[in-house]
Amino acid sequence: MNKWLLLTTIFLISIFGLLYFDAGGNQPLASQSINNSQRTIQHRSFSDHLIKRFWKISDIELEASSVVLIDAETGHVIYQDNSELPLPTASMAKMMTELVVLEAIETGQLNWNTHVPISDYAYYISHHPGYASVDLEQDRTYTVEELFHAMAIHSANGATIALAEAVSGSEALFVQQMNRRAEDLGLNASKFVNSTGLDNEHLDQFFSVGTIDDTNHMSAEDLAKLARHLIHHHPVLLEITSQPEYLANDKEYINTNLMLSDFIPYEGVDGLKTGFTDLAGYGFTGTVEQNGVRLISVVMGTESIMQRFIETEKLYDYAFNHISNLMMSAGNE
Repeated sequence: MNKWLLLTTIFLISIFGLLYFDAGGNQPLASQSINNSQRTIQHRSFSDHLIKRFWKISDIELEASSVVLIDAETGHVIYQDNSELPLPTASMAKMMTELVVLEAIETGQLNWNTHVPISDYAYYISHHPGYASVDLEQDRTYTVEELFHAMAIHSANGATIALAEAVSGSEALFVQQMNRRAEDLGLNASKFVNSTGLDNEHLDQFFSVGTIDDTNHMSAEDLAKLARHLIHHHPVLLEITSQPEYLANDKEYINTNLMLSDFIPYEGVDGLKTGFTDLAGYGFTGTVEQNGVRLISVVMGTESIMQRFIETEKLYDYAFNHISNLMMSAGNE
């Protein structure tokens, strides 16, 4: 190659390099800008991920026997107090009934339009005063959808029993399925003796598992795990539990979750299950989503119908304020 042509080529390459490459001569300026942007996005995403996996709250006083709060995405425990302690669940045990019924629908054993007759047992409990009842009649059948909505929205005990009998033929056999699923899911502090969460003594002559003094037990930790499984595998449940009322027999039945009502509303709450018996006290397994963060809470053993929601509200406020501060700190790094 001509000597002058070679020198000119080298000169042009050098000038191009000065214009196109950064001072270190290692990377194009445009490429550097793109990679810096990518690193910022990746860093923020990584920070968000770390927050969701490792953030915790403390220094919060709640009036309850047992409490747990978890991140629904990761299962990470954000706050807990006596969460491993098995306690009477009351109607929060119905979440396991919901799971078994939803799985029966998933496998085709039932469908939402399957018609279910009402046994003497389901009829008796549905007409018992004080048992969160939706009155059922024996001269007609009810669809699985009707009974499931009554159970999930108004915590109807008669409807719950009718569904258990539709799945397994009897509540005793259904309870076996409940306990097997608890074992499968690693819910080691859970034991079921009926489908509803009532104490066996409430069932009078119809109780079939355990002794007359037995009741269902779960830990707050197990309830949170079960709620997380339901949300992830059966999201249709939240479409049902987010409804503020249920209409049946030309009567409106309010959702027992008062965080969906005007009494103590909370933005983003869409489930999940309340419970009360004299033995269990008042409990609530709740779930809420704000700004892409979903939390699952369990509060057990409070002293009043409103206190379970007030304590839950405290948890949510504290947690969302805390994670907002963490996200802001991560964004400023």
